[in-house]
Amino acid sequence: MLNNVANQTIPDETKCRVLDAAKQLNYVPNLAARSLVKQKSGLIGILINRADNEGFWKQLRYSQFINRLERLLSDRGYHVVLFSLDASSPNLDIISERKLDGVFVVDVKEENFHLISSHFSAGVPLIVVDSIIDDPLFYKVNYDYIDAFANVITTLQHNQSYMIIDSFNNADLVNFICTHSGIGLGQIHVMEDEQTLKAFLEQQKNKKGIILNEFVAISAAKYVNPTSLTVICTAGCPEIVPPSAAQISFGDHKPEEAFQLMMHLLKDPTSGPVHKYILVKAISNE
Repeated sequence: MLNNVANQTIPDETKCRVLDAAKQLNYVPNLAARSLVKQKSGLIGILINRADNEGFWKQLRYSQFINRLERLLSDRGYHVVLFSLDASSPNLDIISERKLDGVFVVDVKEENFHLISSHFSAGVPLIVVDSIIDDPLFYKVNYDYIDAFANVITTLQHNQSYMIIDSFNNADLVNFICTHSGIGLGQIHVMEDEQTLKAFLEQQKNKKGIILNEFVAISAAKYVNPTSLTVICTAGCPEIVPPSAAQISFGDHKPEEAFQLMMHLLKDPTSGPVHKYILVKAISNE
């Protein structure tokens, strides 16, 4: 009864009395016991790959994504377990100690991906976020950067513009962004620290800039006029972009897409889309 099974035949009066008593006793369902019955733990893992000495712009990049995804999963009755992994040498012992019903792996190096995925049994849905992984068995959820750039580049002169992007552990994603941006590689800066950012911007006088990640934009706005910037909001915080800068936002679409895909795969692993890359498009161009 306490599990609220739909086909119960217990009289309503008895059911109400038991539920009221459980509430007064602060009864909490035992996940371990429930998992033995249902063969499901009710746990969804989010694996964030972290590099050493990350700047604040990278530490905060996934805060809104995690918050929104956790809320969606909690509303559906799941418990979320957040793991931080060393991006270069992930310790996977803690993963082996948990029985997870589904897993999100965020910004992972391709050379580490199969090591991580091998720790989960067949049938456990694993969705990769912000990564390009050459493996047709797994779904990947990424922003549609080509679509975002198409909304920006038409207003810029390629030889009079530059781009600053946040660093990713997934090198193929960085290469993809740089290649499809329309900006020459010599005019692209990968954000590692503010000192090198300042030096790069000093060479970009009177040019227009494209910046990925709102927190990187805050740092850049210290050294250039924000009116010269277009910010592609990849951290889910468009409200922090300097008001005079143009912006493109993806809204909450990435956690929503990742959540909906996970729900489909948990219900039926064969129910996902045919194409393994789910591309989240921008919702506005201001």
